[in-house]
Amino acid sequence: MEIAIAGSPRKGMYSDRMAEAWCEITGAELVHARSLNVNPCHGCGWCKGKGEGKCVQKDDMPALLERIRKADKLTIFSPIYWWQVTAQTKLVMDRLYPISEEEWKGKTLTVVVNGAAEDDDNEFKLLEAQFKEMADYIHAKLHFLGVGTEDDAHFEKSLEKVKALAEETKNC
Repeated sequence: MEIAIAGSPRKGMYSDRMAEAWCEITGAELVHARSLNVNPCHGCGWCKGKGEGKCVQKDDMPALLERIRKADKLTIFSPIYWWQVTAQTKLVMDRLYPISEEEWKGKTLTVVVNGAAEDDDNEFKLLEAQFKEMADYIHAKLHFLGVGTEDDAHFEKSLEKVKALAEETKNC
């Protein structure tokens, strides 16, 4: 089972279209972060103590956490805003904290980010390094793809790269 999180605040834009194409190929369940009621992590630590892996907050995240726990793969799609994933994406990511390293072990994390830049731009390298450290920490296998989407012509080329990665990883 695979969960795909689309982190764009803008419906139907490049990240959404990439996520939709990915899900058509992989059969992943698509969740739009912008449609969720997700509060910021309070950093209270309850989930790691008395909460036994459950978050104290009453929003949409506990149900999503349970679906992610059952999945072998989590794929995150986000446009890049100011050298970082979107706020919607980050809210979901921060709230993944209740999932233990043991639960992450063996899962595959795929991250696809897009921005108005060339594919070899530093913004992609910075995010790839960050996600590599995160995946190493939680003992997950990482696939990372950063693609330029300056305009429709760049997007079409980038979409082909996303589809190729989906085909390559769908049976991993």
